[in-house]
Amino acid sequence: MPHLNSLYKRVLILGGYGTFGARIAELLANEPNIQLVIAGRDRFKADLLASQLRERFPEAHFEGLRLDHEAVNFAGQLAALNLDLLIHCAGPFQGQDYHIAEACINSCTAYIDIADAGDFVCNIEGLDSNARAAGTVAISGASSLPALSSAAIKRLAAPFHTVESIEIDIAPAHQISRGLATVRSGFESLGKEFVITRNGQSHTTFAGDELRQVDTGHPVGKRWVCNFDVPDLRLIPAALPQIQNLRFGTGVQPRPLQLGLALCAQLARIKLPDTIPPLLPHLAKAGHWLAARWPGGSPHGGMQVKISGTTDHETLAASSWQVLGLNGDGPWIPAAPAAAMARKILRKEYSTSGARPCWQLLELEEILEELTPHAVVSRFDTPQSAR
Repeated sequence: MPHLNSLYKRVLILGGYGTFGARIAELLANEPNIQLVIAGRDRFKADLLASQLRERFPEAHFEGLRLDHEAVNFAGQLAALNLDLLIHCAGPFQGQDYHIAEACINSCTAYIDIADAGDFVCNIEGLDSNARAAGTVAISGASSLPALSSAAIKRLAAPFHTVESIEIDIAPAHQISRGLATVRSGFESLGKEFVITRNGQSHTTFAGDELRQVDTGHPVGKRWVCNFDVPDLRLIPAALPQIQNLRFGTGVQPRPLQLGLALCAQLARIKLPDTIPPLLPHLAKAGHWLAARWPGGSPHGGMQVKISGTTDHETLAASSWQVLGLNGDGPWIPAAPAAAMARKILRKEYSTSGARPCWQLLELEEILEELTPHAVVSRFDTPQSAR
């Protein structure tokens, strides 16, 4: 990564004025000697955010840039920018290819993205040999999943001899701003089949299946979630081959919206004639509009990881960790891992070349440190006997 020898570190955030990109830019504003380029298709939005951040953080350097990653000459534009790091926030990632990561590798620019799509995150390893040859880093999934979840699992699993079950749930707040890309990624995956682990065997389910209630603790409380495909469902069995039960759930609130989501999942599984255009993109736009206007709901959201297994004394035990975003501060949680990973790369604390998912590349404390200015709290439950 030759650019990292310069005095100022140039970091481009693609999709930088979006829900998560803007937060990552703000988190990184206190990094010494950094130049942050807010980039996207809309030059006005990029310049506006850069101007606002300059006023709030005069010690940092911000600039706006129009950059369309679908442009024919995107790779050439990227190479001319002389970047040290690109953070890819321009989702949704379902169905995207790796042309952005490939352009970064070809220009010896470190790459991070905030994807949580199972195929996209896990298949980044296909670029590993090229990244190693270029001597650069390409990391996918520097977000809640799998970066934060894997850091929590690492901490939770330490006292256990064998981990047999893991359940991860995310219950986002309703009273927050949400980007269309985030909503689209959820809607467009509804009804699609994937595999979870149940009783030690592969079990086929689909996005939107198994509607259930989980308790994420006060003040988030009980929420309705259903199955969704995330990278952890593949990465965990590879890391913990003894795992017997594994699933991930997420949902929306208030409850009528979650019931509508489950209904859309069932409708998505109906085979339509090829002459009928896909309905989910239209439902995503309608859902985005509806969610922003639906009354009620909570400004509090959270994520929890529960594990169970045996301790060194062969005693059955269970443990859990949760992080809660209060008063609308929940969206800072998925932004924090990308900021933490960016710091490690910029400070040369992580320089292992290659392309890989962001699986246990960060310690939990490194991520939580990014969240200290915000209304975010976390809690561990120490292993308790399950007998």
